[in-house]
Amino acid sequence: MNEKLKYELESFEGMWKDGYFEGDPLNPMARSSYRQLGFISTLHATYLRCIRPYVNSNTVSLEIGPGRGAWTRSLLPSKEVYALDALPEEHNRFFEYLGYPKNVKYFQVKDFKCEILPEEYFDYMFSYGCLCHVSLEGIREYAVNIYPKLKRGSNCFWMVADHDKYNSAVSNLNDLSILTAMIPRSRMYLPLKWLSRYLVRRIGPASIAEQPQPSKWYNAGIERTCSMLKEVGYHIVDPDVGTCLRDPVIHFIKP
Repeated sequence: MNEKLKYELESFEGMWKDGYFEGDPLNPMARSSYRQLGFISTLHATYLRCIRPYVNSNTVSLEIGPGRGAWTRSLLPSKEVYALDALPEEHNRFFEYLGYPKNVKYFQVKDFKCEILPEEYFDYMFSYGCLCHVSLEGIREYAVNIYPKLKRGSNCFWMVADHDKYNSAVSNLNDLSILTAMIPRSRMYLPLKWLSRYLVRRIGPASIAEQPQPSKWYNAGIERTCSMLKEVGYHIVDPDVGTCLRDPVIHFIKP
């Protein structure tokens, strides 16, 4: 080893007593020297985990429930994107938001049959913020009818509703609050910490059982949905990728 590199290693001697410790990577709200730069949006985390590694210029993508097209925008690198929604395109202002891309096709659906989709055509499927409003029976119909439309090895990501995970997140808002995570531990900041907890309770979401019109948020659940997908013939890669503290995102493939 040359003297320069030897000195480089020796320069660490005596530093970081008890070992360097940046923070706990298993804790989603862990403090670190990154401070406010240590947190990112759950939506962006989902994009990084569920979309970016799988979508490229050779991908033919299918999206269920695009709405205005927020997630569709992240799928635009695809060769083609097919989007299915219960509402008409004009209502969602879908193409207006996206800028009228030529590789995107939008279909308003009246049932779960997916007959408009070509056979063994898609490499990738994504749905977020849609199937949480669909009954497990409806989700199963999608799973069954889309199966023959997918190529073998297709990666699929579905966000569904799970009341247990939702209520667990809501009941632990103080521990999951970015406000709490950002406030220094010093006693002089205790009043600010108390104010933060008050605001979290005041403006935080209610538990799912207290929501009006609960039928609009169907409790498909992680276990029930994964069990159904296995029965249909899919392989579960991850029952919950963990990018959202409130709602599960299931990663599965057509084997």
